Amino acid sequence: MKLLLVALLLSPLVFWHGYKPIRILAPELNGLDCVSATICIDNSSKLDDASRLYSSAYFFIEKKVASFEKSPRVIFCSTSACFSSFGLGEMRAVTMSTIGIIVGPRGWNSTFLSHEFVHHLQHEKLGNFEVWLDTPQWFMEGMAYSLTDKREVLDEPWESHRAKFELWNKNLEPNNFWQRARSL
Repeated sequence: MKLLLVALLLSPLVFWHGYKPIRILAPELNGLDCVSATICIDNSSKLDDASRLYSSAYFFIEKKVASFEKSPRVIFCSTSACFSSFGLGEMRAVTMSTIGIIVGPRGWNSTFLSHEFVHHLQHEKLGNFEVWLDTPQWFMEGMAYSLTDKREVLDEPWESHRAKFELWNKNLEPNNFWQRARSL
């Protein structure tokens, strides 16, 4: 019985160290400063840049795609060490459901943040578990790239995902977009 109790008490600590993305739930415990409900940062001297990026991407998505139900929380890491502390490797940024977005040092621009905001919106509109289990990758990434990335040609598979999304979306009426997306 005592062993079970000790295991239960230690499991959050083991999970914290064993599955680093969970640290998004408490970035302050990972050495970040959460200056608001929507912005956490590892280097306060870069707060103005982070705030500008956030505002730019937020208003772009609200105007071009849809309104957020809840403003996304973004963790801005200006160093590789900060980003790696969440166990995310070489990515530029990642959206963790509607829990938050982590932006690495190579992701500090409005295109990357807007892309991640699209993913946050997809989770809000389609449901967190449904997105992970049922929504096709071509829709998830194709939508994000189609709406935010103006490069003429993307690397594969992103270009194919974007083309498939754009074909799917071509004659779709805006008022039933999310309903049709749920049926994919």
